[in-house]
Amino acid sequence: MYENILIPLDGSKAAEMVIPYAVQIAARLDSQLILTSVCDPSTNDTEQLYHAYLERIAKQVQNQLKDWKPKTEKQVQTKVFIGKPAEEILRYADANNVALIALTSFGSSGRSHWFLGNNVAKIIQATSKPLLLIRAPASNSALQQKRLLKKVLVPLDGSELGATAVPYAELLGQALGAEIVLFQALEPMRIPFVDQELTTPNSGYTPVESKKVDSLAYLNSVANRLNKWGLKVSSAVVLGYAADQIIDYAKANAIDLIAMSSHGRTGVGRWLYGSVTDKVLHAGDTPVLVIHPTTE
Repeated sequence: MYENILIPLDGSKAAEMVIPYAVQIAARLDSQLILTSVCDPSTNDTEQLYHAYLERIAKQVQNQLKDWKPKTEKQVQTKVFIGKPAEEILRYADANNVALIALTSFGSSGRSHWFLGNNVAKIIQATSKPLLLIRAPASNSALQQKRLLKKVLVPLDGSELGATAVPYAELLGQALGAEIVLFQALEPMRIPFVDQELTTPNSGYTPVESKKVDSLAYLNSVANRLNKWGLKVSSAVVLGYAADQIIDYAKANAIDLIAMSSHGRTGVGRWLYGSVTDKVLHAGDTPVLVIHPTTE
């Protein structure tokens, strides 16, 4: 799932924010790291500059990997392309069996555009590869402790497509010792023209309470499978609109990564335009791992 990690860079410190996260994952999962940059064909003499830049960053990354004492030592690869950034990154990822694209994507703090940043939306929209999106620098304490991903939130909606991210979070939990938080938001029910208290027959529960019981049962069934691998797993069900609740819960509970599917119960229409995933991607500074289901 994380065999080859592609890291697009443009020479900016903003783009390099993703590197510590990719290094931690690569060191623990024996992944190959590939640093890449794309030259504008209209700009002269930049290709050699990018080669020199990537070689310098590759040496830094190689030293960071050694600090983790990985099982096997792999040389960090570098690739420089000429063309349009999004197209070249996507082309390489598809042609070379890239398992994860890791890059910086700004969140809610309103930072100015940067060269690669203008192409992030194109990559998100066009790729079918898993994406790790980092929106803010890791804290100094997390870097010093080498614990960037301690707590992973996995939003679920009960559908098979919505659960696509679970194996990816599970593997991170095993490799990094991260806690997994299974999460579901129950959106408010709208039942017009009903005055009496609503209960389900012979249950004593209101519809929302009954649905919450069902949601907890579902999350617990997923948790039971993860517990077999010795993972620390907890479950949370809240009432409210999914995207808002995911963002608020992540902020309030020190979540280090949100791992979620790009499609949930409603299928293709949820991705990118007006979707829960899209709103989570554009709000807050919590890193997001987006998994695209292979089956629609």
